[in-house]
Amino acid sequence: MKTQVLGVKRMHGTAKESGNPFDMASIFVIVPIEPTNSAKFSIEGFGYETGEMPLELEALKQFEHFKFPCAIELTLEPVLYKGKISQVVTGTTSVPPVKSVSNG
Repeated sequence: MKTQVLGVKRMHGTAKESGNPFDMASIFVIVPIEPTNSAKFSIEGFGYETGEMPLELEALKQFEHFKFPCAIELTLEPVLYKGKISQVVTGTTSVPPVKSVSNG
């Protein structure tokens, strides 16, 4: 899936209420605003908004040399999360641009 990526981030620490450790990563992409209209809820808008997707921790390093925002081809895998099938980003097949070397 090729998409505009705004950035990636990792969050880790200890949960305040439970005291359980956590370690997770997310990727932030640009998605179109989708107007919705029903009897109890509606969305109006134009353009794009931020979408957040889970990112496998092992894939985080693949994104460190990209200059954001940028268009990247993402690799997705289905996962079962809280009883629903969802998509997790497992990496990218895109290659970050290489800086040119000056001989001067």
